[in-house]
Amino acid sequence: MQEFLSVVLYPSLFAFLGIAGTKFWDYVKTKTQNKIDNASAKSAEIDAEIKASEFYKGLLDDLGGRLEVAIKAIEERDNKIKERDKKIDMLLVEIEQLTDELRKFKQLNGKQP
Repeated sequence: MQEFLSVVLYPSLFAFLGIAGTKFWDYVKTKTQNKIDNASAKSAEIDAEIKASEFYKGLLDDLGGRLEVAIKAIEERDNKIKERDKKIDMLLVEIEQLTDELRKFKQLNGKQP
């Protein structure tokens, strides 16, 4: 019986434990590798999103600057238009005054309008 244990059973048991340990290690290794691969993929995805957000931030900053320039240009044009409107109003008043003076002058010369 002792010979059976030492010749057949113990080597078979150790071989079985070795095979089982190797299979278990392969299983744990693949699970760990899958987790590492998933983490790497998520990290790459996050890096891509960070780059995209930086790109869009740059675009928004550029658009903000362009918007400020456009607003300033619009304000300058509005001011010019207001000045022109004031000049037109002043010229209309002057035309009315000159028309009144012309009427008075015609009346003085004896012409009736």
